[in-house]
Amino acid sequence: MTICMGPAENVEPETFMTNPGNFILFVTDNHARNFLGAAGHSHVRTPNLDSLAKRGVLFKNAYAATTLCCPARAAIATGLYPHRTGFWDNATMYDGSVRTWHHHLRDAQVSVAAIGKLHYRSAGDDNGFSEEIHTMHVVGGIGSPLTLLRATEGGVPSRAGHKAIYGNSGPGQTDYQIYDRQITERAIDWLRRNADNPEPWALIVSYPSPHPPFRADQEFWELYPPEEMPLPPTWDAPNRFDHPAVAYLAWMNQVSAGLDESFLRDAYAGYCALITQTDAEIGKVIDMADEFGLTDTTRMAYTSDHGEAIGAHGILGKANLYEHSAGVPLILAGPGLPEGKTVSDCVSHVDLFPTILDLFDVPNETGGNLSGISLLQVIEGQHDPRPGFAEYHAMGSVNSSFLIRQDNWKLIYHVDMPNQLFDLASDPNEACDLLAGGSTHPKEAELKGLLRRQVNPEALNARSKSDQLARIEELGGLDMVRNAGSIAASPIPGKEVLLEKI
Repeated sequence: MTICMGPAENVEPETFMTNPGNFILFVTDNHARNFLGAAGHSHVRTPNLDSLAKRGVLFKNAYAATTLCCPARAAIATGLYPHRTGFWDNATMYDGSVRTWHHHLRDAQVSVAAIGKLHYRSAGDDNGFSEEIHTMHVVGGIGSPLTLLRATEGGVPSRAGHKAIYGNSGPGQTDYQIYDRQITERAIDWLRRNADNPEPWALIVSYPSPHPPFRADQEFWELYPPEEMPLPPTWDAPNRFDHPAVAYLAWMNQVSAGLDESFLRDAYAGYCALITQTDAEIGKVIDMADEFGLTDTTRMAYTSDHGEAIGAHGILGKANLYEHSAGVPLILAGPGLPEGKTVSDCVSHVDLFPTILDLFDVPNETGGNLSGISLLQVIEGQHDPRPGFAEYHAMGSVNSSFLIRQDNWKLIYHVDMPNQLFDLASDPNEACDLLAGGSTHPKEAELKGLLRRQVNPEALNARSKSDQLARIEELGGLDMVRNAGSIAASPIPGKEVLLEKI
């Protein structure tokens, strides 16, 4: 049984090595927490990430700060939740205005390089890196203006491109798989050039996969026959769209009529295949780090910006706070860290900032103003367990929503809509909302109180919409934003964006 608020498993208080060494952070896009061999998934194969977990620490209850690319990546960088920074969505993205852990390391004379997908505003901003190599940022420094319409009375319009991109699942490749290989090549080249550097360094290696479309090389596709895929138990549940927030998300993405089983099996198989292919790319970098003699001096971490529903609750993508979308894999391994350890405490993207500073023994100059704590404290059992928390204020939502979890009890708080309550011990798939149909439960009040000690949901809903409306005006007004088109997938460096007209 998962006890989110319980202590780390099999941990005796001890002090792990935190003297400066090297650090590699692997980041992917769209990788759900449970789609990992080390997490016990019945089908997906992730041998390289499983191996990393075996020689390190697996956090089995890690949460994204929010479930959309740009604001999630901003939280990883800044150590602050979206409500602390105002980076709400894919049109109000990280812009260099808030100091990151990259800035702190660079100021401490630690070289910090980034390769691959960052999804910040621009490489022209000071994002805190010593160098950016072949990085992906939002289109034109503007991103996806359509997401801002969630602040208007009409909201974001229904769009066909979202479902269509999942229909492009199968053997083969898209630009993202080409970019994945380019990222791996550049990461290996960077390691080759820096392997003998006596000074400590940090490297981000960030892949766009497994973001849809779910196309993978034939060798990986063949591992996952669609007819053998274990579809989520809630994919066609009669009550899957009963909650108004889920019904709106399904309407916006044109899946309200339900998902065809054959369509979903292909998408599910493609998702698993692409995860395995991305795992192989990460494995190439890890193997070369070992070949270059870096294993004994280099800590490594792995996470993803958010998860993926892949049919659970009848939806595709993210933009919600169910476990499949808010839960992310998180692994920390390397010299001085325990091996083969699993930690059950709830942890978050925002914990990476203080963790990385700890690993380099660099002081936190934010004045203790971070949202998270060092994962080393969690591993060592030196900090009381915290509630799980996440928030969402972007495309696919009518109003802001918040996740608060204590032990196995989880509340999804919806501003001006009914809340949802789940007992994850007996209902890990969140199939049974204990507040559905106007039902009551004593845990709701308890979790609402816990949430309100952290944030004011209604105030943040109003502030996020106010900021989004102001951004609409900055971009030229409603007509410009409505006519900007929808971006289903950001283009890789050197490619033009393909817009879906609404």
